[in-house]
Amino acid sequence: MKKIFILLASVMFSFMLSAEETPQKSERFYFFYSESCPHCHEAMPFVEELEKEFPNIEFKKLELSKAPENMAIFNKKVESLGIKGGGLPTFVFRNKYVVGFKKGVYEEKIRAMIGHPVKKEPRK
Repeated sequence: MKKIFILLASVMFSFMLSAEETPQKSERFYFFYSESCPHCHEAMPFVEELEKEFPNIEFKKLELSKAPENMAIFNKKVESLGIKGGGLPTFVFRNKYVVGFKKGVYEEKIRAMIGHPVKKEPRK
């Protein structure tokens, strides 16, 4: 009986330690996309990069063409933020948004929206 108690106590202790090490996701970043959108496909690796850069932010990647529940979330965000047109991809963080994506152009805008703009290297 004593061995079982020690085993259970050690398992519970290890769960408590791992929970403390897991970063808490305090905010959400929304990435609305469609499987048929080439700009969305171009943006996906960048969003995955952001997930690694900002582990304390929950990234919600919501595909719209096959999921009515995702479209409902998208429509609520578009309405609440006053987004005109509602094109894809759409990136939302807090009360800010960016619509569209072009590699090499939009990354800085999106990072600035999160609040951590990329520092530009000085020109030589």
